[in-house]
Amino acid sequence: MTHTLNRTGLSEKRSGEEIVVLCMVHYKNKEKSVRNMTELVRTLLKYNPDNFVGLPLGLSREQVLGLIPKGGIATAVFTDQEVVRKLVQEIKSKDLGISVVLSGLFSDVREICESAGLNEHTTNYSAGVFGKTSLLPDYLTLDITTQCGHALVSRHYVKDVVRRIKRGKLTAGEGAELLSKPCVCGIVNKKRTEEILMKMAGIESSDETTDDLTKEGDVGMSLKGEVS
Repeated sequence: MTHTLNRTGLSEKRSGEEIVVLCMVHYKNKEKSVRNMTELVRTLLKYNPDNFVGLPLGLSREQVLGLIPKGGIATAVFTDQEVVRKLVQEIKSKDLGISVVLSGLFSDVREICESAGLNEHTTNYSAGVFGKTSLLPDYLTLDITTQCGHALVSRHYVKDVVRRIKRGKLTAGEGAELLSKPCVCGIVNKKRTEEILMKMAGIESSDETTDDLTKEGDVGMSLKGEVS
């Protein structure tokens, strides 16, 4: 799940804004775990994630339920900490025997685990970016492109979408939907992406949180990561 660790733009000033959930079974156990995985996927979808594996490909929820459990991996992104807390509590009560990873700010993830009576056994965190960082795009662009850990959301695509929004060809919501499509894992946070696009396009928002989007360097290596 380490491809979620290098996301930029998360801040403890806006706790619970983004939590990625991954559920996975070992490849040797895929066949005998389909029933439990199906139940787990059904539970994930019950809590209405902002995005989910398969949805960027145009799959319906019924198709997701039919296909994803057979692959043994399910990923989703949520934008409400309380929702994830309830989700984790329900997953715990079902005791399906499937590994679950939560990725986000440590403060969010640990609070969720503690409220569910769980102790994480593994922790991963990002040590940051090394090399010629001057070649990286601006921090708002990175806040979008780093949401796809397989680097499928191009900086050039972001630039094009912002240009079309400024020209009135797209809304910020439509732009966020387009930018979420290349990430087939379904872990681009469309809600946060829309807010970032509005700021990049110079659109005013009634949501006070859009005025508090993180500035470069807000998130350090000790703040974000994942636990399982």
